[in-house]
Amino acid sequence: MRKYNSSFKTAFISEEGSKLKNNDYFGFVELDKYACYVIADGISDMRDAQGAKKAIEAIVTAFQNAPGMGKGKLKRYLKTANAELLQGKSYEKLKASLTVVITDYEKFRYGHVGNTRLRLYRDGRKFLATTDMSLSQDMVRAECLTEDKLAKHEERNNLFSYLGKENLAPYISKKYKLANGDIITLYTKGIWENVDEGELADVFAEAGNEPLEECDKVEDLLLSRQPQNLDNYTFAAIYIDKIFVDPNRKRRIKKIIIISVIILVILFVIGLLIYL
Repeated sequence: MRKYNSSFKTAFISEEGSKLKNNDYFGFVELDKYACYVIADGISDMRDAQGAKKAIEAIVTAFQNAPGMGKGKLKRYLKTANAELLQGKSYEKLKASLTVVITDYEKFRYGHVGNTRLRLYRDGRKFLATTDMSLSQDMVRAECLTEDKLAKHEERNNLFSYLGKENLAPYISKKYKLANGDIITLYTKGIWENVDEGELADVFAEAGNEPLEECDKVEDLLLSRQPQNLDNYTFAAIYIDKIFVDPNRKRRIKKIIIISVIILVILFVIGLLIYL
């Protein structure tokens, strides 16, 4: 019911750049009550490393088996993916940066590890952003490095948390209320190393109605730089044209208020009797 009484549109691009193999991955599934969107960036020098793909498949499967958007659920999804990557032999350990978004078509929550990025644009402006789990990001936080230098800093991929690491420590966000017209973007380092925040904000300040058009604009910006040794790049856009509106919400709120008033009256009477 929630899915069919809301309107979410998703599109993405994903290419290998200068690499021989694309180790990025994006996947999503939309169920009746919840939807799951996941982006991952494989961290490996091996050409055929499948860390990102395996991580996303593990999360999507775990989500489909037990859908939900509680903090505990997201932690379990991420731990399931982490366990999957840790199963590899020592010489082929798989690693990945990953961001997962879960929504009930009215609110959303995200889980994040590594340096894949999430941005939420609202009314043409950046409303919400993840921060990388890297040494460079820590230097920005400590004001030892300016934000505009992060994309090229030598420690930008020196991560203190990622999938495939023992003692995983992911970040799980609080719930955020969605609004009609919101745009959620997910992307890997092949994008943010070459297209800055201001340029991405400009693209979505004048966004049209089709997410693929904006994905193509971002790719055009990227390729216009003609970067050497371009990393794999993936960019996904989720357009929230219409959120779910619960027709029984006002009725439920009224019922809760009535019950709360009755409980307070009863507690007052009991307290008064005890006092007397």
